[in-house]
Amino acid sequence: MLPEWPLSARSRVRIHRLLALLAILASLVVASCSASPGTGDTPSGPTASATPGELGGIDQLRFTCGRFPFGADVLGAPARNDEAAPNPMAETLRRHLAMPGPDIDFLPDAGWTLVGFDGSTAEFVSVGADLAMTVVFVSNDGAGWKVSGWGGCQPEAILGAGLGAAEWTWGGPGVPGPDTQVFDALVTERACASGKPADGRGVGPAIVKSGETVLVIFAVRPLGGEGQTCPSNPSSRVTVDLGEPLGDRRLLDGGRLPFADPTQPRN
Repeated sequence: MLPEWPLSARSRVRIHRLLALLAILASLVVASCSASPGTGDTPSGPTASATPGELGGIDQLRFTCGRFPFGADVLGAPARNDEAAPNPMAETLRRHLAMPGPDIDFLPDAGWTLVGFDGSTAEFVSVGADLAMTVVFVSNDGAGWKVSGWGGCQPEAILGAGLGAAEWTWGGPGVPGPDTQVFDALVTERACASGKPADGRGVGPAIVKSGETVLVIFAVRPLGGEGQTCPSNPSSRVTVDLGEPLGDRRLLDGGRLPFADPTQPRN
């Protein structure tokens, strides 16, 4: 099951009060009943805001840089150097990389990973700083293989059905450091939500680690119905556990494009 943020403490208080009142009315007993929540229902502090987890599981999380989806392992694993493979798509890519020109020179000579092939088009990506990518498409229109497009790309997380995008900022004191492992994130729904927080509708986080970066990605279950207005949405405080210290890696919000430093103000 996907982890979801529990309701805020205020919402829990209201629910418990309502349940207590209904019990009184149903039994027609006039008694001194407390409508406050039990002491063990919701821990105090930011750790009550979420149970750390993964957005569908890292093995299910997918990204795209154009046409084909690929797994999070492409972002963190060493490149396979698929440009060296003995096939016509790789050979076409190698010829393209060897060509001179300022619009080609920025493409790496090696370190490419084939992320998709459907018989007529192949997509190769190379992972760079802050998980930005370069991408090359090789296609065959019946007249032979040729490079049909290339350029820069920021991979985009593909959210599951019924999920909407969210972004987050740093919610703790100071800034992330090598010892950072557990911290608070202030998560904001990106879609219109009539100015309502995403308490009780949040999913995640997914945590994608590489040698240089750690991505933290949240999603939300959008509000039902139509006609949501678009004032600024309030944030929800969520506690995140990276599972290990951050070390020398950069902590980034993977729910924004391009991936962003959560200590900086949102644009």
